[in-house]
Amino acid sequence: MKIKSLLTVLIPLLAPFSAQAINVGDVTSMMSPGSSNLAKEISNTTDMARYVSISVERISSPMAGGVVIPMESKSELLSTPASLILPGSAKENVRFFYRGPEDDKERYYRLSWTDEPVMEYDANKNARLGQATTSAIISTILVVAPRKERFEFKYQNGTVTNTGNASFRVISYGPCRDKTKDTGQGCRERYYLMPGIDVKIKHTDLSNSKTRIGIWHDKKYINVN
Repeated sequence: MKIKSLLTVLIPLLAPFSAQAINVGDVTSMMSPGSSNLAKEISNTTDMARYVSISVERISSPMAGGVVIPMESKSELLSTPASLILPGSAKENVRFFYRGPEDDKERYYRLSWTDEPVMEYDANKNARLGQATTSAIISTILVVAPRKERFEFKYQNGTVTNTGNASFRVISYGPCRDKTKDTGQGCRERYYLMPGIDVKIKHTDLSNSKTRIGIWHDKKYINVN
């Protein structure tokens, strides 16, 4: 698969997603083979209470063209809480639990966060009711690594290929190949590589001894070149 297809994943992977009201952290989260749960911290960036609900869908791929596919059971991926009211300027952890098959497949899930402002008012002077108004939906991706992981890669002539069954990140940094783009900071490239995908380093100068290519996998850095 070519580099253009990777960009749809690359851009959200690099930075946290900040909505107008709630911040849900990194758009792409990864659950390692040794973990069965993952926590995401969400925060309310306003002084008004927000009602947040979370829904989960399994998708065929996190890249463009990925479609919703059935889960193998209703309890394959669970979230707690499934909804909450987040006071102004507050933070809360939402935890996801994987209860799916313990096999050699990588799985992808779309987490949809529905964010609604909540206006409180007195009704009959005794009861306080919540009224939701305009809502917004934020989508993030959760990648669940295979429980039976096989981490493998191949590097040849500036191209890194994921020959295993689990995704990883590729980074390259060093002097720029195009000297007109080098401002003294050099060039940096970062890519998210799914199984069976390859990427060619384009901007860093591979002929320069200062150039480094590496892989981040399960919080470990592996030097490639």
